Amino acid sequence: MEMKFASTDNHIDESLSGVGLGAQTKLSPPGRPAENSTLGAALANSDQNRRCECESRPPEQIAGSEAFTFWRGRVGLYAILKALGIGQGDSVVIPGYTCFAVPSAICFTSAQPLYADIEPATFNVSLGTIESAIRARPQARIKAIVIQHTYGIPAETYPIVSWARERGIATIEDCAHVWGSRYANGAGEWAAVGTLADAAFFSSQWTKPFSTGLGGWVEARDPKLREKLRRFRAQDCVSPSKSEVAILAAQVGIRKIVSHPRIDWSMKKIYQALYSRGLVVGTSSKEELLGEMPLGYAKRMSSFQEWLLHRLNSDNTTVNRRRRLKGAYDSALESAGLPVLHVPENADPVLLRYPVRVECKARALAQAKKRGLEIGDWYTAPVDRPDSLDAEALGYQPGTCQEGERASREVINLPMDPNTTEESVRRTVEFVRELDSRPNDKRLGW
Repeated sequence: MEMKFASTDNHIDESLSGVGLGAQTKLSPPGRPAENSTLGAALANSDQNRRCECESRPPEQIAGSEAFTFWRGRVGLYAILKALGIGQGDSVVIPGYTCFAVPSAICFTSAQPLYADIEPATFNVSLGTIESAIRARPQARIKAIVIQHTYGIPAETYPIVSWARERGIATIEDCAHVWGSRYANGAGEWAAVGTLADAAFFSSQWTKPFSTGLGGWVEARDPKLREKLRRFRAQDCVSPSKSEVAILAAQVGIRKIVSHPRIDWSMKKIYQALYSRGLVVGTSSKEELLGEMPLGYAKRMSSFQEWLLHRLNSDNTTVNRRRRLKGAYDSALESAGLPVLHVPENADPVLLRYPVRVECKARALAQAKKRGLEIGDWYTAPVDRPDSLDAEALGYQPGTCQEGERASREVINLPMDPNTTEESVRRTVEFVRELDSRPNDKRLGW
């Protein structure tokens, strides 16, 4: 099966990309192997597939699916909400362990986010935590549920989707961390993450497995919803300026040259300095960092980004490589006497990052910086946000999601990027082991 890009204004940046992608451009769905691909064969035969008692087969495809591409992934969520008619007086359930961009997109529609706690083992919402959150707010008019697959770990999606459909509630999969992960569907068969809910949005931002610098896209199963998304993108979105695309293209090129764990911390400082002077295109605009919807928030993806996405999508090595790295982390952590990531039997993750709990997160990050280790801190709060933005402005009250708050205090994430090798995995796990000097029975579990 193949996926088509929605039409893009190619005249904006064909000179940059050398390729213009039009309405008829097709590619295999990102995160899903094309039919007869080497990746599909590898997945079908892997030992990981045999963990689950359900039948192993290549991931499901959305027949004739059209990908609606946007300048940023968060705009994809906003587009879905608008297409669903969500607005003033409505509430949308989201995890209490997420990026501020998710509740911001909801607030920009004049709806309200309602936070559900996460399961400590998977960092995802469950049907139980969703029901608990809704019971605590019986007056809320729930119109949608956002199911986030944190770190690439698939949430237990099928029960949530089934429960929601019985009640007329839309479901949206947050696949910003996903590229290649799978879960079991209602028939006990493997399905690609992003195919069970009414709609799904994906991200190709800097930190993602396949990066177009900024960017994201939406998939939807229902033809009527797809038509609304198509109309929103054509009529309510603007195209990026030539200068925006040129700066982004330069950043993508420079990042490939300077990307290395040893200089990761230094590059972040340089990037922040350049961003403050308006010299680079940032993941978030200055208005968003203040909780305001910026002019031109709803923006289409440029054809330069679509060209990158098309090119990267044909690379089948990333998923297999990330599977091997997860196995290396599992083995190294087990050998070090540390907890290994728990994966439910109905999930087959391809990780964005490998989450690990530590006793003192601040100390771990400070020591990692000194050693030049690329250790991630997100999420730093149930609503991970800049200091300039108050969580209460996004509808979060302290104490609402206790597991989300605990994870924010305890969880660091370990790299899975192209610079990560099995040797660097061992060094990183040794670093984590040195941090954890407690007796085994007092170590932080999942």
